[in-house]
Amino acid sequence: MTGVLFTAGGLALCGLPPFGSGLGKALAEEATGHTAGWLPARYVLVPAVTGGTVLRAALRVFAGAGPRPRDGEDEGPETTGREEPETAGRLWRIPLPMTAVPAVLLAAPLAVGVIPAVASAVGRAGALFADGTGYRRAVLDGRATAAPELAPPHWSAAGILLGPLSTALAVALAALAVRRRPARTGTAALLAPVRRLQSGHIGDYVAWMVAGTALLAALTVPGVR
Repeated sequence: MTGVLFTAGGLALCGLPPFGSGLGKALAEEATGHTAGWLPARYVLVPAVTGGTVLRAALRVFAGAGPRPRDGEDEGPETTGREEPETAGRLWRIPLPMTAVPAVLLAAPLAVGVIPAVASAVGRAGALFADGTGYRRAVLDGRATAAPELAPPHWSAAGILLGPLSTALAVALAALAVRRRPARTGTAALLAPVRRLQSGHIGDYVAWMVAGTALLAALTVPGVR
């Protein structure tokens, strides 16, 4: 069950329908396609690389796929992040909360992608959250405003096709990565500076997400530049 949930999370990251992440990906592709023609390709490649990384881990951890390291062979550079053990000793059975939590977290985006009423409610909440004019009126004038009108989130034909395309690319990348031997010393030395930019600490994830969002906004949103 743990392996199934882990793999399902990787597929959701790829934007595979009917997960809500796939619906959001489809909406972003449709919206950004009118702004910059190259952005839909970005929404195909980036989820493929991200999801492929998770699927590779699933193949290695839960299926035991890939070559075993030879004696004295390193499987790759380690990050500088250090995580403390979550349990005092080895567990022979996964506790129920550790399975129930990811199951609920996967069921929520599945409901967004499958149940139109849930998608519409999330869409209204997102529109209200992003309504700058409504914020100003509420703070400066003390008047609450309704959420701006918007079309309910919906699946597009392009989104339904591009989601599986990202997933197929992710599966192919994961399969290639699993079959590949660890990088040689020279290659590992070249990649080390890039790996140091992501130490594994949660702060690095937040910092790079904010930096990427700001860069994407600067490239696509009028007035941000």
